[in-house]
Amino acid sequence: MRHVLWLLALLALAPPFAAAQGVERREFGFELKASGEAVAEVVAFAPGAAWGRAGAEAAVATVYLDDHYNQDVIVLHGEERWTYRVFLGPLEAGKHQLRVERNAQWSAPSAGLKVESVRVTGVEPEDPEYQANAHAPILLARADTVGHFSDAPLLMWYERFQEGPNQTVQYSIVFSNEDSGTPTDALMARWGRASDIEYVYRVRLDAGGKVQKEIFQGMDHDDRSFHGQRLGQHPLILVATPNNCFADTGYSVLQYHLLPVFADLRGSSREELMDRFPWTYSIMAQELKREGKLRPYDVTQGENISDPRNYLYVELEAENRQSGLVVWVKLKSRPQWYSSHRGRWALAISRSGWYRTTVELPPQTAAEAIESLALECVDLHDPRLYTSDDEPLPPPAQSVLHRIGKVFLLGADYQPGKNILQIDRTITFRPGDMQTFPFELR
Repeated sequence: MRHVLWLLALLALAPPFAAAQGVERREFGFELKASGEAVAEVVAFAPGAAWGRAGAEAAVATVYLDDHYNQDVIVLHGEERWTYRVFLGPLEAGKHQLRVERNAQWSAPSAGLKVESVRVTGVEPEDPEYQANAHAPILLARADTVGHFSDAPLLMWYERFQEGPNQTVQYSIVFSNEDSGTPTDALMARWGRASDIEYVYRVRLDAGGKVQKEIFQGMDHDDRSFHGQRLGQHPLILVATPNNCFADTGYSVLQYHLLPVFADLRGSSREELMDRFPWTYSIMAQELKREGKLRPYDVTQGENISDPRNYLYVELEAENRQSGLVVWVKLKSRPQWYSSHRGRWALAISRSGWYRTTVELPPQTAAEAIESLALECVDLHDPRLYTSDDEPLPPPAQSVLHRIGKVFLLGADYQPGKNILQIDRTITFRPGDMQTFPFELR
């Protein structure tokens, strides 16, 4: 059962908000009616802040629970009032005190902090969301992101997988960008976004909720058993590499307690979470601009990309066997075709399942201007396999399309536009095959 708690500002310590424009520290008292996990909704904004402007990126709000450090919150939506949802961890019944204050050391110099309100919710063991909340990982900030506002964790979600009487809960994170690993242009071509999305941790629970196995994503994108520290049942996991992989040991001056949201991704890609929370596109784009990773349209400039609003986003489900599918787009007013891989076979997608890609189009292209979308199968065998007469030929390459689930453009405000193409039929492609799907907008 979920208890909503009354939170009363301690007026002797924090004057009314309207009269306290210079206050960067506020305290709140609340009472928890029963022991359990505690969740806080912090309504705050950062005067003078803008994620895309160096020196003003965001304020960092440090949260203290009963005078003990609890976590940090990156107030990354600038001057927009925003509700930041975090978990506080396990808490006993009774009266408690929450203090939120601007972290002067790690906040951007030009970013202030205003906290309007805090609302706390208790989650008891019989609550359906209790296990997912109680095991959510605490993320320890990567050292080279602290004070640099790079690769910020934006959103955590969890998925449930039933295995007989057991249940596995898996947690994943959307980061604002990736400083190392996959180049930005390859991210757009092979993953359909320039953010970084990583699975962090999974826990297998028996029917009684007892932990049977814990796995996290190691520094080589491998699965490793978790043996680290924890707060209650929350594992402490360090972001350890520049491409946002993890370790179960280490220390950081900042830690984040993002409250996970549930997602069922059996019929979509992981990027669906960005569509559900479209502000992630805006933060991604602002960081790309601030870090100098954007270029003019249709210009080759290293690994840079153009404005993310210049791209058509395509989600599909396919099986690729030593092959990949390339997306081509034709506009009504232009003779040429535009491709997702930009003529580079290394940017064709070889994995199977649900995935996304993008196609760069001229700025301000409207959905009505798109004439057709086409898929081409390309052979991704290692060419060295064909150089010896003594070796048997490899199995033939083949791609099987199961469905095109979503095709859209971003609006001026980075909101995903309407789905303009959906195909639900199985088509088998051999290398060199291409099939065109005309757009019929209603």
